[in-house]
Amino acid sequence: MAKEQLDLVSVRVKLFASSRERIGKDEIILSLANQTTVGDLKKKIMELYPALSSTKIPFMIAVNHKVADDATTISHLDEVALLPPVSGG
Repeated sequence: MAKEQLDLVSVRVKLFASSRERIGKDEIILSLANQTTVGDLKKKIMELYPALSSTKIPFMIAVNHKVADDATTISHLDEVALLPPVSGG
């Protein structure tokens, strides 16, 4: 087995609002390199689910209930969610 295959982990990503509607699922499971970043996760999501990239509405990634920037590292133990933009009032 190749070394890069050994370093892959499954990451569950919960989906909400428009992302859930566009993909048609409550969550997706992605195989990613161990210790990948939020930026890498976003690229993979756009690659696998082009329906999301066609929207003009950006989304955020939350890791363990906190909005994360692209440099945040993700492991298979983290709770990851794709969040729509939120406005308050």
